[in-house]
Amino acid sequence: MNIFLVSFVGALCSADITFFGQFMIYRPIFCAPIIGFFSGDIISGLCIGTILELFWIKTVPMGVVVIPDITMIGILSTFWTCTYFPGLKDAAILSIFLAIPFTYLYRLVDIFGRKLNVKIMYWVESGIKDAKNWRIETGICAGLLFFLSRAFLFYLFSIIIGGKLFCDIYALSPKYILSGFAKAWYLLPIAGFGVVYNVASIRALLFRNSGK
Repeated sequence: MNIFLVSFVGALCSADITFFGQFMIYRPIFCAPIIGFFSGDIISGLCIGTILELFWIKTVPMGVVVIPDITMIGILSTFWTCTYFPGLKDAAILSIFLAIPFTYLYRLVDIFGRKLNVKIMYWVESGIKDAKNWRIETGICAGLLFFLSRAFLFYLFSIIIGGKLFCDIYALSPKYILSGFAKAWYLLPIAGFGVVYNVASIRALLFRNSGK
């Protein structure tokens, strides 16, 4: 039941990226602690979300660009860590790296879904020309339903398959690799603050030039 709940929450958070809302719950700093709460380890979720937020702080959906789903990275890595190896820092870093390929796989699914939404849009437009205004609400509801369905199914697939891979990879990893992951738990936030500083410096420079 926890797997289905997390998949549903993940689908709702992913919908906030571009499809519905823009309430910012899709950001890792928010969605990862939520999953940590459901998984019984909110502290690990907050730490994972903070690391991801620092690194992907400038990743914002704009226009038709399909960005990596940072929400999925936060949710998958938090759930895997809290479920299989709660409190282990090396396992948390490994889960983050393992979740990244799933986001690029989901990009392909998302692109297919956007093509489907375009067909729905054409269907709605043709209906408006024939005075079938009811197609507007139907098209919006259908697009949202299709998005939530594919996101839910992909989360369910990733949680199950990725969880098995995560356990196997962690069990087979040498101790020096796991030791490096444990050290990365403390080093990655430092590197993340470097990313934040870089973004802030660029924005300050642009603001200064725009005022001249």
